[in-house]
Amino acid sequence: MNLTSLSDRLKPYWESLSTSYWFIPVCMMVASGIICGACLVIVQRANLPDTVLHFVPLVTQTGALQLLATLATAIITATSIAFSMTLVALTLASSQFGPRLIRTFMNDRGTQVVLGTLVSTFLFCMISLHHISAIQENQDAISLLCAVSVVLGVVDVVVIIYFIHHVSTSIQADHVIRRCFEELCRDIAALLPKPESPASLRAIAKALITPAEELTVIRAPREGYIQNINYDVLTTLSTDIVAGVEVLGRSGDHVFPDAEVLIVHSHCPLPDNVQKQFEQYIIIGNSRTPIQDPEFAVGQLVEIALRALSPGINDPFTAITCLDRLTSACILMSRREFPHECVINENTDKWLKRRTFTFEGVVDKSFDQIRQAGKKHVAIGLHILLCLDVLNGQTKGRYHHILLGHAIATKDLLKSEPIVKKDDAAIDIAFNRLKDPSGGQ
Repeated sequence: MNLTSLSDRLKPYWESLSTSYWFIPVCMMVASGIICGACLVIVQRANLPDTVLHFVPLVTQTGALQLLATLATAIITATSIAFSMTLVALTLASSQFGPRLIRTFMNDRGTQVVLGTLVSTFLFCMISLHHISAIQENQDAISLLCAVSVVLGVVDVVVIIYFIHHVSTSIQADHVIRRCFEELCRDIAALLPKPESPASLRAIAKALITPAEELTVIRAPREGYIQNINYDVLTTLSTDIVAGVEVLGRSGDHVFPDAEVLIVHSHCPLPDNVQKQFEQYIIIGNSRTPIQDPEFAVGQLVEIALRALSPGINDPFTAITCLDRLTSACILMSRREFPHECVINENTDKWLKRRTFTFEGVVDKSFDQIRQAGKKHVAIGLHILLCLDVLNGQTKGRYHHILLGHAIATKDLLKSEPIVKKDDAAIDIAFNRLKDPSGGQ
């Protein structure tokens, strides 16, 4: 297995680790134990610089016991409060923004670091209390333990204040929408490759692909969502018997047990060990991830808008904010090159046919469901027409036919509901501006 294949297989696991509440706290707890061990064995107070000695006063064993016990009690109490606040935020996010938005909250580095700092301080105090009775003669170690614990206590006070402010802002709709949009912006470069990368791949027409003599169907070993497809390996296969590969799914698709996921075109039957290798090139997991899936973050913003337009919440202002961010995301994606459906590696002559993401698909994902859910909100329909007009101007009319189709659907849906003349006139003005950009100007 080459490094590229290993990296692609590790990406879903890293995604799972980064959205967990235990990975960073565990790393910080290990660091806390190392620091405690250094204070007990390696570092000596007498060897510290004179400027530091003023901040590390000599402490008796009794005083150290009282300090560490008091700090441990206070920190574990603060930790329980922090966990309670985190659960409240997750519950609110699940009910108001949708259960799939919990991933965004759990991916918050600020919350992970705060929880890690608190539990690391508690662990430091517990280890120190466990050893302090055995180091009566080493007052340097006792003093160092107390000095470090005081520093950690001050840091804990700061992070608790930060955490209270952070939680209060993280559950605001505008903040959640902005985080989803920023996550999408960070991933655009990886999700949509640059036109010149990789240089060895060249787009070809579907008609130029000719099936080989042997067709081998690779089936999914389990059900789940496709999280990652190793396209690099599929286009750089070293074996001469393979002419090309047809990928039937794409990241984000759900596959059923024994579903067809690959069709390998070869000049002779594939050995069993080679077929097993092809199964490893598609990673299937329990849930969708943003890896290779440009529509993942778009779907999160759409879900927030749909929740906002539900009768129970009825918050069209949040939906309008989502439409603004979705329009910005479509503009940014329009400046990138989407993967080609059929490519060939000029170095190996291996061709690849796949289902790809398109700009039209992203636009459909962004506006279809919001338009349908907001048909009784004239303000939503008008803002969709405005967003489509802005998008048409930013893309210089390259996708005018796609955007016009969405505008016609929005107009027809709005007028299928009873509306007053003023709103009817506003809809016609907004629609005509997109239908005839030159006349609208």
